[in-house]
Amino acid sequence: MPIIRLTITLVFIAVFVLGATYLLTRNPKYLVYIKQLLKCTGWAFIILFVLYLITRVIRF
Repeated sequence: MPIIRLTITLVFIAVFVLGATYLLTRNPKYLVYIKQLLKCTGWAFIILFVLYLITRVIRF
């Protein structure tokens, strides 16, 4: 669980920095970076959730 909290914190910081950079430069490539970051993070959490469910099922 600490890894999940650390990942969420780092993603939040990255989105904040990319959003601030977009506001300063008005370059839309930073919005694309935010979208890619959130998409990859979402897939990583889905994979972790499935692995967690598999370990819970195997225990019983």
